[in-house]
Amino acid sequence: MANENFRFNKELLDRFISIAQPYFFPLNAPNSSLRLIVLLVSSILFVMSICYFGIISIGAIIQSFYPVFMTDVAPNFKLYVENLKSTNLSIISLSVICISILLFKYNYCYIKDKMKPWLLIIGILTLLFCVTGLNVSLSYIFRFLDTSLNVRNENAFWDFLWVYGLIVLIALPIISLYRFTRLKFGRYWREWLTNNFIERYFKNRAYYLLDSNAQNSDIDNPDQRISEDIKNFTMVTLNFLIDILQAILTVTAFSAILWSISKTLTIGLLVYVGLGTWVAIYTGKKMIKIYYDQLRLEADFRYGLIHVRDNSESIAFYSGEKKEIKNILRRLYSALKNYDLWIIWQSIVDLFQFSYSNLMRFPVYLLVAPLYFSGQIDFGTITQAWIAFFQVFGALSIVTNQIESISAFSASIFRLGNFDKTLTSIANSSSNEPCIRYAESGTLEFEKVTVKTPDGLRVLVQNLSFSLKKGDRMMIVGESGIGKSSLLRSVAGLWDFGSGLIKKPSLSKTMFLPQQPYMLLGTLKEQISYPNSKDEFDLEDIDKVLRRVGLEQLVKDHNVNEVKDWTRVLSVGEQQRLAFARVLLNEPEFVILDEGTSALDMENEKNLYKILNELDISYISVGHRKEIKQFHNSILTILPKGSYKLDKN
Repeated sequence: MANENFRFNKELLDRFISIAQPYFFPLNAPNSSLRLIVLLVSSILFVMSICYFGIISIGAIIQSFYPVFMTDVAPNFKLYVENLKSTNLSIISLSVICISILLFKYNYCYIKDKMKPWLLIIGILTLLFCVTGLNVSLSYIFRFLDTSLNVRNENAFWDFLWVYGLIVLIALPIISLYRFTRLKFGRYWREWLTNNFIERYFKNRAYYLLDSNAQNSDIDNPDQRISEDIKNFTMVTLNFLIDILQAILTVTAFSAILWSISKTLTIGLLVYVGLGTWVAIYTGKKMIKIYYDQLRLEADFRYGLIHVRDNSESIAFYSGEKKEIKNILRRLYSALKNYDLWIIWQSIVDLFQFSYSNLMRFPVYLLVAPLYFSGQIDFGTITQAWIAFFQVFGALSIVTNQIESISAFSASIFRLGNFDKTLTSIANSSSNEPCIRYAESGTLEFEKVTVKTPDGLRVLVQNLSFSLKKGDRMMIVGESGIGKSSLLRSVAGLWDFGSGLIKKPSLSKTMFLPQQPYMLLGTLKEQISYPNSKDEFDLEDIDKVLRRVGLEQLVKDHNVNEVKDWTRVLSVGEQQRLAFARVLLNEPEFVILDEGTSALDMENEKNLYKILNELDISYISVGHRKEIKQFHNSILTILPKGSYKLDKN
C-alpha cells in the first residue's frame, strides 16, 4: 500500500496539490500549479523588496532622531545601511515590486475570489522577515553585551542594554501578530476546505453512496476525514511550509555570521544535521503507517459508541449489553494494540531527539573555544556563535524535530487524498457500464427499466414499463427480499444499477416516506416542516396538519421550538404519522412510501391513505397488508428471476 512508504513521490504530491491548491488557485486554470508557484515566489520577492526599502527607511529615521547610535553605538549597522543604498539594488527591488503587481493583475481573473489567503500570505511573509531581522539584531546585541561585560566597558553595556530593551518592545507586538495571523490563516483555510468537502459530500448524494457496503468501502469514517483530517492537514501544512520558509531565511541570515566565525563549525553543522535527518526519515517510514492505522482504529472505536447511542432502545429490548460491550472493547483493544506499537516508536524518536538536541553543544564548544583561548575572537563572539549555530541548527532540523507532525501530515494527505479522489469520481462518474437514466416529467413513467444489484449478478426486475398519471396510485408487492425497496430507490434516483429510462417529477416535488422516518436534530417545528424551512409555515398551519394525522396532542405536550431527541420522544407510529404531516404541509406532487405505515393500527393507516387520495397526490408504495390495496388503482407484483405482473385494481 502507498501509505506504508515515507516517500514524497508523485502520487503523494498529486494528492497534496489536489487538496491544497484550490484555496489559492483553481485547478482547472491553464498551467495552474506553475502559476501558483510563480505567484508564491513573486510574493516572497515582493516582500523582500518592501523590506529592503523598509531597512533603508529605518536607518534614515534613526540617523535623524538618534545619530549617536549610528556613529558610536552601532557603527556596523550604519555601514550596513550605507552599503544597501545601492542604485542597482534599488532598481532591482523596485522592478521586483512592479513585476509582482503585474503578475497578480494578470492572474486576477483566477484569484479575484481568493484575495483573502493571498493578502494573509503577504502579511505573514512580511512579519516573518521582521521576526528574522529581529533575531539577527538580537544576536549582535547579545554579542556586544557579553563583550562589554568581559572587558568591563560600562558605558557600552548600558547603551546596548537599552537598545536590547527597545528591540524586545518592538518585537512583542510583531511576534504576537505573526502568531495570530498564522493561526487565523489556518482557521480560514480549514473553514474553506471543510465547506468544500461538505458540499461535495452531499452533492450527487455521495454521502449515500459512501454509506453503501457494496461500493467505496475503503472510504472508512468520512466524518473523521472531514472533521479531524482536514483540521490536521491545514494546521500541519501551513506550519510546515511557513517553517520551511523561515528556515531558509534563518539559514541565509545566520550562516554568514557562522561562516565568518568558523568555517569548520559551519561544515560540521551541516554533516551533523544531515546524519540526524537521515535517521529521522528512517523512523518516519515506520511511524506514518502506524499513525494512519491509529486514525482509522480510533474512528472505528468512536463509531461503535455512537452506534450504541443511536440504537440504545433496541439493545435494551434484546438485553444485548454483553454483546455490545464485547464489540466495543474489541474495537478499543485494536486501537490500543496499535497504540502500543506507536509508543515504542515514539520512545525511540524521543530518545533520538533528546540526544540529537543536546549533543549539538559539543561542536560549538570544541571548535569555538580554542579560537577564544588563542585570542582570535572576543568573548561575545562565543555567544553570537552559539546563537547563530542554534538558529541554523533548528532551521536545518525541521524533519528531525517535526517527525511526529510529518507522520500525521502524510497520513492526512493519504486519507484526504482517497476521499477527494472518490468524491471527484462520484461527481464525474461516467462509467461504461449501463445504468438507469432519468428525466424530469410531471408523471412517473418506466420505459424498459431493468434493475440489478450493485454487483450486476442478480436482476431484480427486467424490462419494466408502465405510466402513472396524476392521481394514480400503485402498490408494489412480492416476497420478502425480492427487490421491492430497491425498485423504490430506483424511482427516487438512489439506485441506478441497471438500464432503461425513468421519467419522474423533480426531487423538490417528491417526498419519500420510509419505514423508519428521518428525525433531524432540531425542534418539533423543524421536524414537521422538513425538508423546507420552519419559517415557511406558521403555528396555525402546523396545528392543522397535526390534527389531521391524529397528533394534535404533540403541540400541547411539547414546546414546538424546543430541541429534543425526537427518535426517543416519539414512537415509530407517531414518527410515521409525523412524516405524513410533512406531506400535508409541503404538498408534493408525488410520494414514495416504503412500508411508511407499517407501525400504525388499521384505522390510522386507512385514515392516512384517505388523506393522500383526497389530496389527489400520485404515490407508489410497498406494503404487506391486504387492506391497503383498496387505496391503489394498480398492483405491481415482483416475481423471481426479474419477472413481474402488473394488474389494475
